[in-house]
Amino acid sequence: MPVLVDHNFPHDGDMTVLNIAAEPISGVTIRIFDHTAFFAGDLDSWEAETVTDMDGNWLDPIYLDEARTWVVHFQKLNEYGPDHLEITT
Repeated sequence: MPVLVDHNFPHDGDMTVLNIAAEPISGVTIRIFDHTAFFAGDLDSWEAETVTDMDGNWLDPIYLDEARTWVVHFQKLNEYGPDHLEITT
């Protein structure tokens, strides 16, 4: 069964994108990668993508297979990241 992943995964606001001053950042590209592929250097084959709104929240939820490990990659050129977070669904 797919697991809904967004800025509230696994708890409210956990993946809302904020700057160092805790202000939201809009326009950050969020890509979800298979864990193994990401760490093998395959950055051209992401599973899903969305961007953040003016509140730093994801515009679209992403549904991922359960019981897998993923990498959430955050980047806005010249403003934020790149940064990544490993999650398990």
